[in-house]
Amino acid sequence: MYVLDTDHCIELLRGNEGISFKLELLRDDIEIAIYTTTITAAELFYGVYRMRNQEQRMQEVNAFLNDIEILNLDLESARTYGQVKAELARRGELLADNDLFIASLALSRNLTLVTHNTHHYERIANLCLEDWIAKTENNF
Repeated sequence: MYVLDTDHCIELLRGNEGISFKLELLRDDIEIAIYTTTITAAELFYGVYRMRNQEQRMQEVNAFLNDIEILNLDLESARTYGQVKAELARRGELLADNDLFIASLALSRNLTLVTHNTHHYERIANLCLEDWIAKTENNF
């Protein structure tokens, strides 16, 4: 099971055929679930509100978000967030809060985080990562 980071959602909205193909292959398998997060939704909406053609982009983002299951923060992901942030702080490492919330949602549910920003996340123990953007650049 997978959770899509914001960068992969943006690529899907831009029509990245490689990622769309991979997503459709996985969706054909009823045992594989694909999610994104409310944090990613917020980041997508922020991007829309910064654009000139907001109405069209808002329709595209809403359609995308209505077609994917969205994970919300809960007590377990909040606990995971606190634990991971404290561990990173002890090591003197920083990670943006939004990235840490997304990682915590993936970790607390044992999901693979699909992101192109693997360098942001590889410092987090036990977080499974995949980069479909890099794979599409090199063909799946």
